[in-house]
Amino acid sequence: MIVVKDLCVSLNQRLILSDVSFNLNDGHNLVILGRSGSGKTVLIKSLLGIYEPDSGSVTIDGIDVHSGSVAQKQELKKRFAMVFQNAALLDSFTVFQNIALPLYEREDFSADSVKDKVVNSLSLVGLENTVDLYPAQLSGGMRKRIGIARALVYDPDYIIFDEPVSGLDPITAKEILYYIAKIIATAKSTVITITHEVSSLSLIGDRVLFLDTGKVIFEGGIAELQQSKDSFLQRYIS
Repeated sequence: MIVVKDLCVSLNQRLILSDVSFNLNDGHNLVILGRSGSGKTVLIKSLLGIYEPDSGSVTIDGIDVHSGSVAQKQELKKRFAMVFQNAALLDSFTVFQNIALPLYEREDFSADSVKDKVVNSLSLVGLENTVDLYPAQLSGGMRKRIGIARALVYDPDYIIFDEPVSGLDPITAKEILYYIAKIIATAKSTVITITHEVSSLSLIGDRVLFLDTGKVIFEGGIAELQQSKDSFLQRYIS
């Protein structure tokens, strides 16, 4: 369970997040909406412990992300996986090496176990035949799917998707959303998605957090958002 309470974060002496509060219970998946510059990415980096708050707190299963012990912070970090907007693959590594990297960093998997986990992760995104290819040999959509496979490889408790369909054509975007929905259907990981895509909200989450100018202007279920009488929210989602 993630609990964010009265979170305020400043960067370069400018207030980015102001009194942000929400809970994300186990078994739910969150979509974070908002215009560019609304604080979505800063919020995610605060959840990951990258940005220290001016005030307020972030706790995950009772552990404070920012004031916990070094050992606690390291354990929390291992429970998260991030799928970046550009997939963030290493060009000089094969697909296998890119996906296996998080396992090697943990140093607690045998060679056979690493191979099995990589192949299994690739099968979940339909790319098990790409192990020996390099990122330059893949399409944009395939690189995104490899990024998803890398996030899945060590069975994280939380997966964060940063604009997963940004820059993709409609067909490829639908493919990526399909695989995110597939992950959600397994109920193994809690998924948090930053997106501007509002037509497929119900596929990728059941809770919505809407930020504007660093403040929460809506937090609740998708049906509640769709039924909101707020004119700004209606303009955004229509």
